[in-house]
Amino acid sequence: MRRSGRHGKSAQGFTLIEVICVVVILAILIQLAFPAYKRILDKAHSVACGSNLRQLGIAVELASQDNDGEFPYIENDPNQPIYRPEDLPAGAQTYTLLEALQDYGIKETHLQCPADLRRNNRYAEMGSSYEWRPMLDGESTLSPLIYGRRGIRKVSPSRFRLIMDTDPVHRGRQNAVYADGHVRTY
Repeated sequence: MRRSGRHGKSAQGFTLIEVICVVVILAILIQLAFPAYKRILDKAHSVACGSNLRQLGIAVELASQDNDGEFPYIENDPNQPIYRPEDLPAGAQTYTLLEALQDYGIKETHLQCPADLRRNNRYAEMGSSYEWRPMLDGESTLSPLIYGRRGIRKVSPSRFRLIMDTDPVHRGRQNAVYADGHVRTY
């Protein structure tokens, strides 16, 4: 026998309390997963940056081979040049990173650190997220000399940062490619 009335029918939906519980549980799960997502995203940006630096290091090595084994003269910011034309050796010319390395496969995207684009955006300001260390300009790639307060000294290419992030945008750290081609975060 069928009963008619309110108590005999089964409920066809969720109660307000059930919907609120589901929303609260989802909010808690999202809140727990967000820091892990942020760490993964930061690591992905650091890896992409390291890849850019490795490509730049390879291009510098190729450019140096075409320049009789000497590092090119590179200006980080052409608006504030380091070199005056009369200070350069005969026949030497300064370039931006892109100008010096574009013949070796470097494009504008190689000069963009994803973490920098999200934070300080030095790329928009200077045309590169990376900074060239001018101390090796014109020096031999095999036995570069550093001129400092204590005089002239020979430095191992594996210990000298050649190109690095302009700012510490990787969780307070910077990526760098060393003169021997390896990339490391410091």
